[in-house]
Amino acid sequence: MFLIIVAFSGCQKERPHPSWNVDLLAPLLIDTVKISDIISDTLIEGNPDNSITFVFDKKLYEVNVDSLVMLPDTLFSWSFSLQYLPNPIPLEPGDTIIEEIFDWPLDFSSFHIEGVELENAVIRSGEIKFEVLDQSEGDLLCVFGINSAVRNEADTFMIAEKVPAGQNIDETYDFSKYRLDLRGSEGIEYNMLNYYLALILHPDEQGTVYLNPADSFAINIYFENIVIDYAKGYFGQNTFGFGPELYDFSLFDDLEISGFSMKDATIFLRIENNYGVEGLFKIIELLAINSSTNETVPLQGEMVDSNLFIDRAVQTGNGLQIIEPFIQTYDFSNSNFTDMIEIMPDKFSYTIKIQSNIFGDSTNHNNFFYYDEPIRVYMEAEVTQGVKIEDMFIEKRETWNGEGVKLDNITEGRLILIFKNGFPFSFDMNLFLENETMETIDTLLYDAFITGAQPGADQKVEEPAETRISIVLTDNLKKSIKEAKYGYYELLINSIDDEHVKIYSDYIMELKINGDFQFIIEQ
Repeated sequence: MFLIIVAFSGCQKERPHPSWNVDLLAPLLIDTVKISDIISDTLIEGNPDNSITFVFDKKLYEVNVDSLVMLPDTLFSWSFSLQYLPNPIPLEPGDTIIEEIFDWPLDFSSFHIEGVELENAVIRSGEIKFEVLDQSEGDLLCVFGINSAVRNEADTFMIAEKVPAGQNIDETYDFSKYRLDLRGSEGIEYNMLNYYLALILHPDEQGTVYLNPADSFAINIYFENIVIDYAKGYFGQNTFGFGPELYDFSLFDDLEISGFSMKDATIFLRIENNYGVEGLFKIIELLAINSSTNETVPLQGEMVDSNLFIDRAVQTGNGLQIIEPFIQTYDFSNSNFTDMIEIMPDKFSYTIKIQSNIFGDSTNHNNFFYYDEPIRVYMEAEVTQGVKIEDMFIEKRETWNGEGVKLDNITEGRLILIFKNGFPFSFDMNLFLENETMETIDTLLYDAFITGAQPGADQKVEEPAETRISIVLTDNLKKSIKEAKYGYYELLINSIDDEHVKIYSDYIMELKINGDFQFIIEQ
């Protein structure tokens, strides 16, 4: 009996392994788009009711009034003739023909700038041009210095050049960073520099040289390309016109957007005067320019062609903040400034007029200016009632979680993309899968439309709009899901119904990409 049972058992067939079909929902990418992803934090402020105020504070232009204290081109011209010399004079090598220390004023009248009385100045950049003519029989050594021009506390401007007999020289020297004391040798003058000049028979001459009645010498000293870094004194009562000049406007540089408009904006023009000079500031013309579309809009309103008083800045003596500027804000809400912004300008053209020191020398020669601190004009705008956005572009990249999915056992499936959009904006989306080097390996969506949420009667969105998109799994998509490291997407944003919409800080769009896969599990 035992043998029969064993024999029967040995003839049994091997039983098949059981298998099951299993559905699996695998999260592959989750992301949230917030208002700060769409609009820079620097452009928005939160309100107690969670609504967003769009705040723009951008420089329209700045005016560097270097002509306020331009230095004359000519320092001095000096000539010396020996026509009245009764007899030739013998000179030995190294003998001095003339040596003088003297004050010489700057000629501001040549610039038609009246009443300028400078005490100090610092040269930012520029040169001194030195011309010497020697109409004699000997080589000269010409030594020239500006005793009241000092660099690095001890380096007085001083030059010495050889001038060949019967010839002239023309040399240029760097004059950057020199500090000028314009109070003269007694320290009580204005616009006055103190000079040193010497003409010497050159020490290398080979013997006696005679000065004759026909001999003469000429020296001309010029400023070239002088830019003043700082000046102090009294700048006079003058009127300066500037423009039309172009200034780049960068408000929309950080926003890749085709159209933008504001509703019920409060607009201010802020003038920041960093000069120690009070005056009247008049906008003759301010023109918004879109270089791409060639659109232009001029500023219109009661402030145009009106005198705006700006008081002087104050020197604090504080090393961290040497100037306390005067800042004045003017309400331009009744102007057409919103129309100017709606063309999305990239430049402004301005023409202005400034009258300086309308109260005379009220500062007792304490007018000042710094090159790096000009007069600046800013636009301030607060938009609380809504904006309209057209074709704003943003992009994001998030980690893709497909590496752990066992794709070999998947029989069928799909990707389910779920968008819960709480913005009153619609989105046109392109969605790509990228490898570890951020190269595109597959396209999941191209120009897909994501519905925007509708605001209620109070202009606030209560329920997000949901959009679902299904993508059937293919062999190529299986490979991409496994190889992908990132999901990269682009959004083109538009206000719904082409309307101005109010924005709240709690608005978000949630994006989920799930893999809805059917697996075969074998035991």
